[in-house]
Amino acid sequence: MRKPIKVILYITIAAILAFGLASCRPAAETPAAAPAEEASAEEARDITIATITYSNEIEWFFILDQNYRDVAAELGIELVQVDAEMDPQTQVDLIEQMTQRGVDAILISPVDPQVIRAAVQDALDAGIIVLIQGQERETVPWSTANFGYDEAQMGTLTGEIAAAGVKDKFPDATELKVAVLGDPGWASSIIRMDGAKQALMDNLPDVNIDFVLDHVLGVTIETATNVIESALQQHPDLRTVVGINDDAAIGAVGAMQSAGIDISEACIAGAGNNRGTWPYIDRGEILGSVDLNHRGTAEVAINAVVSLLDGEEVPEMMYIDMIKVTPENLDNWYTGE
Repeated sequence: MRKPIKVILYITIAAILAFGLASCRPAAETPAAAPAEEASAEEARDITIATITYSNEIEWFFILDQNYRDVAAELGIELVQVDAEMDPQTQVDLIEQMTQRGVDAILISPVDPQVIRAAVQDALDAGIIVLIQGQERETVPWSTANFGYDEAQMGTLTGEIAAAGVKDKFPDATELKVAVLGDPGWASSIIRMDGAKQALMDNLPDVNIDFVLDHVLGVTIETATNVIESALQQHPDLRTVVGINDDAAIGAVGAMQSAGIDISEACIAGAGNNRGTWPYIDRGEILGSVDLNHRGTAEVAINAVVSLLDGEEVPEMMYIDMIKVTPENLDNWYTGE
């Protein structure tokens, strides 16, 4: 049965009035969608940093790259990471690519500082911040700034570890033969190994130390093994080795074991606190290492870029704290797994 036209009209008018009133009311406040994560001032920054490592085949640089990523992510900074693969010309090419890309800063672990110098200057001329890792300012003064370790202090810590081992194992020693492994072509290595030598002499004042190998190339397990094997042929009583890094120390252990030497008689120390070194320290085959604080290195470098972009000054040489790694504190890093 059809409704009367009047009723239909009333209903229609009522609907129109209701719609009109609703459209005239202030809109109800719609709760704003909560951000997934509150952005800090740093996270709002529009900064791009390129990192060009020496080689990710070397554990220390691989771990450093991971820490660069962590710190950059926390600060909301875009990171471009490339690897020079131990080739200085490749590193030059990568610096040129990052310069053309127009990044804000480049962090470089040089393969050969002198080879990359011209490319670095081009980047600086383009207004890019260039920070050099692992080189003292006295040897590389042509970057925006350098960051890394006090090479003399690192060597001192390594030498102190070796000297403590000599005192413990050979308390009555009056003569000592020592091998110092480094990289003669790397100026900062010379400073580091001189620090190790001085620490041995300072801590063993009554011992006549004969440095049978001095700054000889031994930066990898293979090169260190070969060098110490040859040295043992001329100096079969060689037992003390201070290495530029942990790979040098591991190579020295292998060389002595191959020569049939009881490794408990050896006093071998390295630097780097690499994961692969921990079992050697745990077994007493290497007396200790030096923790090079990857996280601290990444923080110092990236925070320096932020400060420089804010118009602030940073030291031309920025040092990172280091500590000795010995069996007494090894469990801070190594669980035996």
